[in-house]
Amino acid sequence: MKVIFLQDVKGKGRKFEEKQVPDGYAQNFLLPNNLAIVADKAGLARAKQVREASEANKAKEATKLAEKEAERKKKHEALEKFRNSQHS
Repeated sequence: MKVIFLQDVKGKGRKFEEKQVPDGYAQNFLLPNNLAIVADKAGLARAKQVREASEANKAKEATKLAEKEAERKKKHEALEKFRNSQHS
């Protein structure tokens, strides 16, 4: 059975990888545990949706991280300026 992994499964497949696996493994383990979906038309559409949501989340987190870093840098510069004014 051809599946699309929704999560990394050690030794079997990586997230969003499309791969052929034994039917029993897919039906008894991967599908019930939401680790993969069947790679049919509906499954491909769902995988695309999940991938896009995942990428949007990553972009959002990267923006947050960049904002935090800019704020940290600003505070650091203010502290350095204060320290330098104390030594003058």
